[in-house]
Amino acid sequence: MGIFLAFFVVILLTAGIYLFGYAARHSSLLFVLFLELLLGLVFIFPLLIFADRLSVKEIFSSLSFSNWAWLSGAAVSGYIGGNYFSLLNLKLAGEKVNSLLSPAITALAILSGFFVFDEHLNFIQGMGVLLTLVSIIFFLAYRKSSYSQGQPAKGFLSGLLTIFFVTLTIICSINAINGEVTLFQAIWLRLLIGFILILPFVINHLPIDVFKKDRKFYLAVCSGVLLQTLAANYLWFYSTLHIGIAIFHAILATLPLFVFATEVFILKKEKPSPSFLVVSFLAITGIFLTTFF
Repeated sequence: MGIFLAFFVVILLTAGIYLFGYAARHSSLLFVLFLELLLGLVFIFPLLIFADRLSVKEIFSSLSFSNWAWLSGAAVSGYIGGNYFSLLNLKLAGEKVNSLLSPAITALAILSGFFVFDEHLNFIQGMGVLLTLVSIIFFLAYRKSSYSQGQPAKGFLSGLLTIFFVTLTIICSINAINGEVTLFQAIWLRLLIGFILILPFVINHLPIDVFKKDRKFYLAVCSGVLLQTLAANYLWFYSTLHIGIAIFHAILATLPLFVFATEVFILKKEKPSPSFLVVSFLAITGIFLTTFF
């Protein structure tokens, strides 16, 4: 069941990439991020009351100072940093290239575990991390869509920042979630902290007419929040509890192949790219070496 849910997370993330990619190209990134946080808060609140059976007071009072500190860190690095730069990368580089960030984040998270959580990495695992990170970063920097030969391509910096901030979010989330905090509670509080932090920028920098979007835009954002921000986030943690972090991240590393198949065979937006496939398989190989050896 856990393995099935892990692949379902990959499917949800694939859908989310295209939904938020559409939204990012049709509005201000700040507005898309604001809507993601607001809708996430609205959608998940009933689950706290009826599924987790928490009162409004218990949602806040059941957390220790340590929980609040780590959740705040996860909110800043995830929703303010990671999500913003991910949206920017979707806008600049497109969905297919953005999907390569996933195995890179996994590799950097594994590497950070060596320094942060005192986890052991043998030689083969270290080479696996290196293979994944080097192949992806090289592809991001010097793919065909670069401005000129030898210069970083569009979305290179936003891609690197996304990898860094999301990895930091994973570290903070692991430390934040324990027996005192439910999964829905952790997600909702991260959304709330992010919303409070971003609200002053929304008030000061977004004009009123930014809300004048067509139904397709709002449908894309709402669907993205339900599928990626809420469902994928929840199942992400749920799956790791049942099949382990290593197996889950090995499955998650296949995200670029799912996006590639969607791009080529379902949407038929472009022809198969041998270089993208090579990099994807190198990245997946690196993750497999890291998680199973």
